[in-house]
Amino acid sequence: MTTTTTFKTPGMHCPSCSMLIEMNVGELAGIESVTASRNDGTTVVTYDATRIDESRIASAIRTAGYEAEIVS
Repeated sequence: MTTTTTFKTPGMHCPSCSMLIEMNVGELAGIESVTASRNDGTTVVTYDATRIDESRIASAIRTAGYEAEIVS
């Protein structure tokens, strides 16, 4: 079951910030796509909900050094 969730991820200041989040989340099993936007302060993740959940995705964002709050 493919699901898309948007996380509020403030604090990104440059393209490297976005890239770091995308790399950390993208490494997780079950992730189909991840786009971190420093302009919007959000990260949109599409994933297989049978393989991974929102809490593990949020944890990967936090490990990269950013806040992660589910928007939708």
